[in-house]
Amino acid sequence: MITEESNPAEELVFPVVEEKAVEFPVLDLSKATKESILAFYEQLKAILQASASSANFKKVDELTKEVRTAWEAIKQGERAEALAAFKSTNEDSEEGFSFKGDEISQQIDAISAFIRTERGAFFSNLEKLREKALEGKTRLINELRTLVDSDDNSDPAHVNASFKAFKKIQEEWKGLGSVQGPMNQTLWQSYHALVDRFYSNRSIFFELLELDRKKNLQAKEGIATKLEALAAEISKGGALQKLLKEAEELFEEYKHIGPANRDDNESLWTRVKKSLDVLFEQKRAVQDAQKHVFEENLKVKREIGDLMKHYASFTAANISEWNQASKAVLALQEQWNNLKGGLPRDGGKEVSHNFWSDLKTFFKHKSEFFSKIDAERKANLAAKQLLIDQVNGIVETGTITPEVTQMVIETQKKWKEIGHVPEKQKDSIYAKFKAACDAYFNLTREKGKNAKDVEFEGNLEAKQAILKEMEAMLKDPSLLATLGEKKAAWDAIGFVPRNNVKAIQESFRTTWNALIDLARTQPKEQLAAWGFELKSLASEANAGGEDKKSASPDARKKIQALENDIAVLTNNLEFFAKSKNSDKLRAEVEKKIEAAEKELEKLKKS
Repeated sequence: MITEESNPAEELVFPVVEEKAVEFPVLDLSKATKESILAFYEQLKAILQASASSANFKKVDELTKEVRTAWEAIKQGERAEALAAFKSTNEDSEEGFSFKGDEISQQIDAISAFIRTERGAFFSNLEKLREKALEGKTRLINELRTLVDSDDNSDPAHVNASFKAFKKIQEEWKGLGSVQGPMNQTLWQSYHALVDRFYSNRSIFFELLELDRKKNLQAKEGIATKLEALAAEISKGGALQKLLKEAEELFEEYKHIGPANRDDNESLWTRVKKSLDVLFEQKRAVQDAQKHVFEENLKVKREIGDLMKHYASFTAANISEWNQASKAVLALQEQWNNLKGGLPRDGGKEVSHNFWSDLKTFFKHKSEFFSKIDAERKANLAAKQLLIDQVNGIVETGTITPEVTQMVIETQKKWKEIGHVPEKQKDSIYAKFKAACDAYFNLTREKGKNAKDVEFEGNLEAKQAILKEMEAMLKDPSLLATLGEKKAAWDAIGFVPRNNVKAIQESFRTTWNALIDLARTQPKEQLAAWGFELKSLASEANAGGEDKKSASPDARKKIQALENDIAVLTNNLEFFAKSKNSDKLRAEVEKKIEAAEKELEKLKKS
């Protein structure tokens, strides 16, 4: 039977809600290197800095026990090698020899020293707190004993003063921390025995005692009721962790409330224990139900981990393959993260460690690949910039000879042979090179421009003027009356420069079709008054503006090919004009141009 003197609150060991487990690193000593040992110690240091606790320090001691031995062996080996090298250059003498190790060795030793220092400080501080709690509770027990032994119930003033002193001792006792070990139970027993003696000795103030116990009874009943409500809520499927935390706080408050009447104390304790049993039985049931889920999660995550292991050794020679592999890896990571629920301790840590390790390895290899690509592209960028500088240098000198022109053409070939540049500079670097080459060839054209070039440029200006007049018709339909005249004027104009043929033809077709569409919206009487037939004009839309009659597809291809040939041959005349003994070649080219123009004229008329 539980009695008030036996302190039922002390007999109950309150279940502790597990804190979030810390994932400690694992070091394979059979493959240990200085770098892996340094990474291992850095992770331990980060864990202790984030969460310094007795359990974590003890775990670190356990993990580093064999690592320290392995590390000392590595250091001794390095020292022996350094000493041998020193002696070989100092006549086999050790005098003046000093060994500190490299930077990694010093970092490992520094972290190891840091962990030892932090551990010593932590346990020293913990011991001080416990000693302080022990000292404080021992002092309070002595003060309470003195108060009880010297209690004079015959003096009301003394009774009141001693009651205030008693309450002060109670408050200070509640504020002190726990004392570890067997002394804790001894202190509690002594404290409660003295508390009972204090109340028992004050029989002349029984009413005051009863009042205090009634208040304690009310407080304990309130807590018992709240715990029963929590038990009912958790039975309905309430949030387990939240309810357990509230229960722990209520029980801690219950423990520090003074005694009620003996019979009431017994019944209250029965209610509290029953509620706590319901709460933690539910927790055990949930944990049992989770075991199956955890095992299923382990099975699925092991399969995902096996797939990820494949990508840890992935390698490729091009960006698209790496990007495709990255999508697959990120998809696996998303599947991993989306899998809700925990893992069993047996095997869970290993699977999780392997998965994230393989994931990091893949992205490390990818980073190394792109670093190499970046270096190559930067080198290509520098090489292309050099070609730009060469062409700009030629343009600045203003020297134009066949040899120099050939040099510029060679730079264009070299440009194509150089690989990719960084994506951000791709367009800008090409624009610079094109501008430099255009600047040179513009110089050659200006210097070697002949009468034919002037004629072609004049034709271009004339056609551009007609285009503007046709575009104005789109805004003012009344101008459509002159559309036939504009078409005739366009057909009467000769060739334009080769580089402008395609653009001027496309502009004409687009504008012409738009005008025909506009004409279709006009009254037939108005079209008749303007003196042209819509059907006749519409049939000329595909003429391209360069031939007077609609040609067959084959004829149009021949016309376009001849026009291109004429433009190329005309352009080549510029270079023949600047070379020695070029009269014969120039005559042959002019003959080809004349023949092509005759053939072109013939095709247009047919």
